[in-house]
Amino acid sequence: MYSTYGYWRSLIYPDRLAVEIGQGTVTGFKRRVFSVFILGIILFVLRDMWGMNTGTMTYILANGSLDEFTIGRITALVGAVLWAMIYMSFHFWGVAWILSMLTKIPFKPLLKLQLVVTGLLLIEKLINFLIFAVAGKTAAVSILSFGPLAVTFLDNWYIILFVNQLTIFSALIVAVQYRFISFSKVETSLVGEEVVEHKGIRKQALWMLIALQVVFALITAAVGFAPIEKMLNLLMIGGL
Repeated sequence: MYSTYGYWRSLIYPDRLAVEIGQGTVTGFKRRVFSVFILGIILFVLRDMWGMNTGTMTYILANGSLDEFTIGRITALVGAVLWAMIYMSFHFWGVAWILSMLTKIPFKPLLKLQLVVTGLLLIEKLINFLIFAVAGKTAAVSILSFGPLAVTFLDNWYIILFVNQLTIFSALIVAVQYRFISFSKVETSLVGEEVVEHKGIRKQALWMLIALQVVFALITAAVGFAPIEKMLNLLMIGGL
């Protein structure tokens, strides 16, 4: 049996997606994965061309020659494509593997869930990009998070970056994942006690998913806290 479940219906009814996956294969899944990755790469390239997340390179590129500027922009563009691939691959394959290990749900059905999640993350980035493009300027925080509020009364930039990762879409992703996991079939075992344990893990899925979001936010904030500008100066001006 084959499922023709659409993306938006999967987003609104992830429980039905879980049931249909249990009954058969989603048609055209590879094509959908390819489409999401291509659209994601285009989005990251547009963000880079417009100037998002390239603030640390402005001084470096503006004070070099035309050739250095051209090479720098091409390098930044290639970097945007590579980062798009790494970002989407992690949230598609990587998170699916993590959830499979934690919930005992087979890996392949979770790929269908994570395709929906990856699409949500790209939609979030698209919304931020469009708003910044209309406003004509960017910010280090997302308007869909508590980051802008945190900037007004916090001085610790690491905490601000951490709070910035906890967005409206993070809550939506947790809700979609929890609904999907609740209606998915876990891997069973011949040992009755182990089956009970697997079900117990699934009942605790909500707290596990929230914890994953917190861990991802802590790691992302740590990466954002790294001295990227100094490293770029060493690489493009001072040399290594």
